[in-house]
Amino acid sequence: MRRSAALAAALLLTAAGASALSLTAGGPGTSGADFLTVGVGARALAMGGAFSAVDSGADANAPNWNPAALGLVKAANATASYNSLFVDENQGYLGYAAPVRSGGAWSAGVNYLSVSNIPRRAGDTENPDSTFTNQNYAAGFSYARPFTDALSVGGTLKYVREEIDSLKENAMALDFGLLARTPVDGLTAGGEIRNLGTNIGPDSLPLTVSGGVAYKMFDGRLTAASDVDWLTTERRGYWSLGGEFWVAPNLAARAGYQFGRGRDQLASRVVGLGVGLGLKFSRFTMDYAFLPYGDLGNTHRITMGLRFE
Repeated sequence: MRRSAALAAALLLTAAGASALSLTAGGPGTSGADFLTVGVGARALAMGGAFSAVDSGADANAPNWNPAALGLVKAANATASYNSLFVDENQGYLGYAAPVRSGGAWSAGVNYLSVSNIPRRAGDTENPDSTFTNQNYAAGFSYARPFTDALSVGGTLKYVREEIDSLKENAMALDFGLLARTPVDGLTAGGEIRNLGTNIGPDSLPLTVSGGVAYKMFDGRLTAASDVDWLTTERRGYWSLGGEFWVAPNLAARAGYQFGRGRDQLASRVVGLGVGLGLKFSRFTMDYAFLPYGDLGNTHRITMGLRFE
């Protein structure tokens, strides 16, 4: 009963925080490098993005959600993601992480998003004169370490670049995160600040403050998680709920929902939903996530991982 009460209180607190953020939102600004807000890693996306406090299965994807989770990496591993988004729009991530002898772990990764075949017109014509591309990159180096058995701290230094036709812009950014195991067995809490850095062109980076809780039950087979995200420039808040259940030692089912996304994108309630599966065999893992976007269509995310013993 004590554990259930603590979990319920934590979830209610995050829900209340999300509601407060929603009520105070207004007068949104414009940020650059918005590709940084497109989630990376099929496991977390299938859980609706509720992943800042998840402390199990930490790998090279950890810096994309909470760099502090990197401190829990026990073996060197590599990850590769491919996201089929919309027409002529694709995203991917390549990352590597490894523990260090002095404690903690480091990682390096590259996140990219490209949009090709964008039409260029000199006048009001039916057929474009030519096409151009939009290329976006973010290369990051991360380090994290546990300071105690209950607390891990981490950070990421990122180089961000945007290329739109002949226009090229650069920026530097930092991410910081904390991940704590609470006195309640199975309950963890996490928080992070992402994209704290210089402007990219005339716009600021999409500075985001996030926090959440996660609770493991049934000997770790079931994880329930809740996150709150606040985008400072846009002045918008989102509340995420997600879960992961290991049906068998090698098979996980996942689902989640991020409240507020449907309000932003086409007013469709289906936007914000995530479902997916995870497979784990010895040193190899594969995760899949399905995320619908209303009239824009459906997206499919695939992440593969390899652990080196």
